[in-house]
Amino acid sequence: MNRGPGNMAATLRTGARLWFLLWLAGTAVLGGVLAWDAMDWLKGMPQATFRYTRLNQWPLESLWWLLAPCAFWLQKNLTMMDRRWPWTLGLHAFMAAAITGLFIILEATRMLVANHLPLAFLPVMVNDLRWLGGWSYTPALIYLLLIFALYAFGFYREWRAGQRLTTELQVANAQLETRLVRASLDALKMQLHPHFLFNTLNSITALIRKGRTREAEDIVAGLGELLRRSLDHRQEAMETLEDGLVFLRRYFEIESIRFQDRLNVQFAIDQECLPARIPSLVLQPLAENAMKHGISKDHTARLLRLSARRAGDKLVLAVYNDGRPLTNDQPGREGGIGVQNTHARLQMLYGTAAQFRLFNQTDGGVCAEITLPFQTNKL
Repeated sequence: MNRGPGNMAATLRTGARLWFLLWLAGTAVLGGVLAWDAMDWLKGMPQATFRYTRLNQWPLESLWWLLAPCAFWLQKNLTMMDRRWPWTLGLHAFMAAAITGLFIILEATRMLVANHLPLAFLPVMVNDLRWLGGWSYTPALIYLLLIFALYAFGFYREWRAGQRLTTELQVANAQLETRLVRASLDALKMQLHPHFLFNTLNSITALIRKGRTREAEDIVAGLGELLRRSLDHRQEAMETLEDGLVFLRRYFEIESIRFQDRLNVQFAIDQECLPARIPSLVLQPLAENAMKHGISKDHTARLLRLSARRAGDKLVLAVYNDGRPLTNDQPGREGGIGVQNTHARLQMLYGTAAQFRLFNQTDGGVCAEITLPFQTNKL
């Protein structure tokens, strides 16, 4: 489940409050331990001395427990990503110098108290530490390393958040594209079915007018079976070539009744191509195109041949009819609904990996050829 920006901000605030409470608890424990250990000295008992308390013996590095929240706050509120970054670097340099000075003064104060000297000797003690090599610049280095580590972690976290957001956007975009492709394919199918129904109903009407009622009844029965198969289809974008051929064979049974002896349908299908996945009903508009612009308009045309073969990693599908050759101004060549839908579907599903050609054969007839990647359900 994805969390929105508001939920993430609330989670970060909750985490910050939890860490602050833990820091307060740790500070209270640390202060209690130091106060308990120095209780006799604080009460001014004669046998007690500051030199043997933990306030004097513990390293000054324990002071970082108190300084760490300040460093976190500064890093959080000073950005390095805008025009103020020179001022930010300058402020951090000043803080590093100030923290180094604080450690030097505290070391001098501890020596002052341990030797029972008045506060007026503090400048002298600081100067003595300088000549004795007691000025340590390690606190400045620690502060700068801590700050840069916090910035690096912050940049990494923002980069990771950007990566996650980019991934989520890519997934959402892919899902949206899938929905759009499926919706477009469904719209194209809705164009194909009415086209086929219109032709079939015209054929039934023509047969009835000619008194060929028995043949009209056979077409109606075949049409009912074809529509049933269409409605039972899962409406997926892809199907196997074998399933597509079952649909086409039923379609040609209807057309054979209409054309009787004029129509000779042949199938030249390589067996290895039967499990290949093809766009659902992609051959249907090509078959209709061949019937409408080839067989129907040329009384000498009889042959309609469907072929499928494998060429390396490609599947080549072809629908051929021996009708008249296409002319440049013939609607079926460029502007027919079957040609347009086939182009659109192949473009949506395969992009440049698929090709569609509609051309005249040198020995006569017209061929519609589809070349697409050879794919099966096998992994």
